[in-house]
Amino acid sequence: MDETAVKSIEECTQELIRSIQESEEYRRFQKLRALADEDTELRGRLADFRRRVYEVQTSGGTLDNYSEQEQLGRYAAEFRKNELVNEYLKAELHVCREIQKVITELVEAIDLDLDEVV
Repeated sequence: MDETAVKSIEECTQELIRSIQESEEYRRFQKLRALADEDTELRGRLADFRRRVYEVQTSGGTLDNYSEQEQLGRYAAEFRKNELVNEYLKAELHVCREIQKVITELVEAIDLDLDEVV
């Protein structure tokens, strides 16, 4: 790859990052995160909840998924009654989905023969 193409990719990457950071939803997420950060206990509970969700989603069957998901669902329903928690998690999810959409579009547009690997 020539130097011009590399520079163009780097510039476009930085532009994409700036666009995401300047988006309304990302700024909303940042504000909600700052509010959550003001409450150390709440921030710890959010981190624990997100960690538990990640573990359930990536356990690959090593956990009792049904039981674990059921327990997590009950906890989430109660935890999300806190308006800040609910809004924070919704904003985070929206930002993550936007990033996933970008990644999906990149992978689909660039033919790397991944069908043979997956």
